[in-house]
Amino acid sequence: MVLTKMENRFIGPIILSLGLLVYAFSFLFLIDLQEDIIPIIPGGGASDYILSIAIPIGIMLLMFFIGHFIAISLIPIHKALKLNRYEYFIFHEEKKLRGTKLITRCFYPGLLAINIAMYIALYGMFRGIFYTGGNEQSLPATIEWAAIIIGIPITTLIITPIWILESSGLMCSLRREKYKNPVSPDIESVGRFYNTILKSYVGISTIVTYTLILFTFANVGITWSNYFIIFIDPFALILFFVFLSLILEIGANKINEKLLRRYEKMGITLSPQEIKIVPKD
Repeated sequence: MVLTKMENRFIGPIILSLGLLVYAFSFLFLIDLQEDIIPIIPGGGASDYILSIAIPIGIMLLMFFIGHFIAISLIPIHKALKLNRYEYFIFHEEKKLRGTKLITRCFYPGLLAINIAMYIALYGMFRGIFYTGGNEQSLPATIEWAAIIIGIPITTLIITPIWILESSGLMCSLRREKYKNPVSPDIESVGRFYNTILKSYVGISTIVTYTLILFTFANVGITWSNYFIIFIDPFALILFFVFLSLILEIGANKINEKLLRRYEKMGITLSPQEIKIVPKD
């Protein structure tokens, strides 16, 4: 079958998603299938490894179906943060996300997942449940497994509703009566508002966590080869989120239909709006 232009944008993300699965399960041939790798998961190495991959993928599939409910709940929070001074409407965008954008937007979620894992690894009491032994020399491995089992699911719960809001085209603007005062027009995307907050947090958190973890590595004498893990992990985790990014974009139309029905019940205008600036009285 010949791919249409719209389908062509999915080729890159699909290849990366399939590549992740092949790469991940290839490690089954390199580990001891009987040894307990991750104490928090019952069973030997085989079940530990398979479940550790299945958990984040399963959470992503779950959020594909229920993420719009969480997205709706972010609207009252946005209203409260904006002191109920804004009115909401839908911006109908005909353009679709390009394949490169579907991939690059996964950068920040990947960093957030590794940051969460680093915070977990910095607390000694949690190390033993994510990697056998859990001593200071096994910090890199602890970070890696904690990122997959805890970091990715938590980040998925956060990023999915934000991406869904962005895709739905939900916008807000300062109420018209406010324009009687000498103020500039204030219009923003609700999803982008949350995304900006997330990116700001991730930027600061990345500096803090990497400083702390590198200082810890230096103190406990972690070999230089293990430093490679914490710098390559974010890129590996990005591949997980490419899968999430892909399925959300493929199902965007159906998800948006559900959101539009909820928006209408909330009194949000679904038709394009014209905003006029009224001179001050």
